[in-house]
Amino acid sequence: MGIRAIVATGEHGESEAALRHVRRHFITVDNLRAAVTKLVNATFAARDAAWWGQGTACASDSKKFGSWSSNFMTEYHARYGATA
Repeated sequence: MGIRAIVATGEHGESEAALRHVRRHFITVDNLRAAVTKLVNATFAARDAAWWGQGTACASDSKKFGSWSSNFMTEYHARYGATA
């Protein structure tokens, strides 16, 4: 979802300029990596080992979805090393 679409929802009261300012100054690769790390660590801390076991591995079909260039999470494909 792009900034214009977020502004169009009107559910937050922020202007397009304000959202672009936040993206330009605070949404960086390093900040995004730190946020993902924090989220993953919190998920590991909260999970119930009785249900999921003690392992830290998971499986994936490695489906590659197209994305916009502003989406840092999908710009790099882990398996092929190429940009999306």
